[in-house]
Amino acid sequence: MGGAIRTIMTVQGNDTAETRGERARAWVVRLASGDMTAAELDELSHWSAADPRNRAAFLHERQCWQDLASLESAFAADPEVGVVPGARSAKWGRGSVLFSAAAAVAIVWLAGPAAYVWLNADAISAPGEIRHVALRDGSQAVLDSDSAISIDYGRGGRKIRLLKGRAWFTVRHGDTRPFRVDTAGGTVRDIGTAFEVDDTEAYSRVGVTEGAVALESNRPLVLHAGQRARFGAGGQAVLLNGLPVDRIGTWRRGELLLRQVSLETAIRAVARYRRAPVFILANLADSKPISASFRTDRPDEALDTLAAMRGLELARLPGGVLLLRRATR
Repeated sequence: MGGAIRTIMTVQGNDTAETRGERARAWVVRLASGDMTAAELDELSHWSAADPRNRAAFLHERQCWQDLASLESAFAADPEVGVVPGARSAKWGRGSVLFSAAAAVAIVWLAGPAAYVWLNADAISAPGEIRHVALRDGSQAVLDSDSAISIDYGRGGRKIRLLKGRAWFTVRHGDTRPFRVDTAGGTVRDIGTAFEVDDTEAYSRVGVTEGAVALESNRPLVLHAGQRARFGAGGQAVLLNGLPVDRIGTWRRGELLLRQVSLETAIRAVARYRRAPVFILANLADSKPISASFRTDRPDEALDTLAAMRGLELARLPGGVLLLRRATR
């Protein structure tokens, strides 16, 4: 089956609606296989961005895949649970069974973080891209480099899930439904405002640029413009030092502001704006903290500066891969 999937992925020329659907279906199956490579994820990103119809076809087929998880009880009674995919009809209908019940429920974890994001995100930004997303209630989301969100609007509320990275939201007034953003650490509820949510470090952080938000935890915390907080262990909200509002979410203007962070944290923050990875081949625990401002569209210049500041040397490999290590004498 893997060979057939790869054949569909690499078809060249103008797609018909049918072949576009087949290719989208193949991408979803490949994602759910758990064997997706970084090169294939990059190929999927390019294919999806090349034509809005490609993205629409992918979202349709992904929704069909997601619907399988809701049919667990039906799968459980199926005598052919565990059958090798492809032994049945290749059509992707509601009555088709491409995975066992266990796979339908658990495959999202087996497929890995990148596949999880592709299978669940409604908006994704590529490394180095700052993406503006118009939400259907008139609100706006801005995604930082290499970030993703899922969007779930219903009668009971407007729910955004930050799947990875960092995002800034400005919420339109006049809609009575609550607006919430779920992060890895906890939930942020809007009280008519603009705010940043950041999942790029160990604890989810929130900063408010206008109005107020409530961090929902066992001890709720309300933040106003210029205030920041993070979700600590167990989702506990912890107040951080405030900042002028124009210093919160500076990445939206192409500026990466670092304030007294470890050298490793600084390197990883800059590396998020590169398509190729950066590997640190040294213990940097004894290095002095970094306070600096860099351009997000010039990450390699920033890495050169950080290396020079702290006595590191850079080795550049094919494909843009960078290695950082202690300078040799």
